Amino acid sequence: MTVEAIGGDVRMVDPAECHKAIPGVQENLRKFERAFGKVRMTHRGRPVGEIRQALLEEFESEGLTVWSEVTDDAAWRIAEE
Repeated sequence: MTVEAIGGDVRMVDPAECHKAIPGVQENLRKFERAFGKVRMTHRGRPVGEIRQALLEEFESEGLTVWSEVTDDAAWRIAEE
């Protein structure tokens, strides 16, 4: 068994069923990349707090829930460019 998190809920998933989740994971990755790219183009080199807020807004507009640690890392990467 593996663990799957969906909208904050965690449930056990049979490993034989994991392939069914791949399209959803790929779609979320596309949404993340789109949001990251938009913020990167407009906020490169700006303060981390400002970038983080812009990322949160873009993630929300894409319908994504992103862990704080991931958002922080993304903001630092954009700020350091």
